[in-house]
Amino acid sequence: MTADFGQINGRPIRLVGIGGSTRKGSHSLVALKAALRLAEEAGATTTLADVRELALPVYNADLQVADYPPSLAWLLDEVRASDGLILCSPTYHGSVTGAVKNVLDALDFMIDDTPSNLGGRPVGLMAYGGQSAVNVLNALHHTVRGLSGHATQTFVAVPGSAFNDRWTDVTEEGVLKRLGTMVGEVIDQAALRRLAKDTVVASATVND
Repeated sequence: MTADFGQINGRPIRLVGIGGSTRKGSHSLVALKAALRLAEEAGATTTLADVRELALPVYNADLQVADYPPSLAWLLDEVRASDGLILCSPTYHGSVTGAVKNVLDALDFMIDDTPSNLGGRPVGLMAYGGQSAVNVLNALHHTVRGLSGHATQTFVAVPGSAFNDRWTDVTEEGVLKRLGTMVGEVIDQAALRRLAKDTVVASATVND
């Protein structure tokens, strides 16, 4: 088994980014895209799950996946195929947005998976906003733990000053550096998790 940054045995680490807002031109979505770009530059492959495009109705455990828009089945497949995730929420009234939380609630359709829900996947946490972004990060942390995910050590609060004048990209060097650290932690932990799984599969094949 060989491990290179962003890849395991020549196969890229797969990350899913979930976030944004229901507003067109979401600043938090721009920040999430910046993080995913850094992951791709490190050799990972990424998938963006924009909460606006997902357009999920309010989570209802009495429904089946087939009762939801096709975007939910797509999301669940992408998360199942992933090695790790990056989450980014705006700050609404001092906390995580209902739209982001609703998408995370819908991941509970993976509760019967083995392992269940996020199954120990590493998750990087981001939030866009002012000082209240800390509350968002804490809320995301609690939710990730509830979904059996593992939040990485570095959290990132992205202020408005981190963007360029057109709000089309994150350009502040300090924020980009912290994003790079967070992304690196997700990739490192995802690589270790994948390597452990590949080793178990290889051992089982030999024993057969």
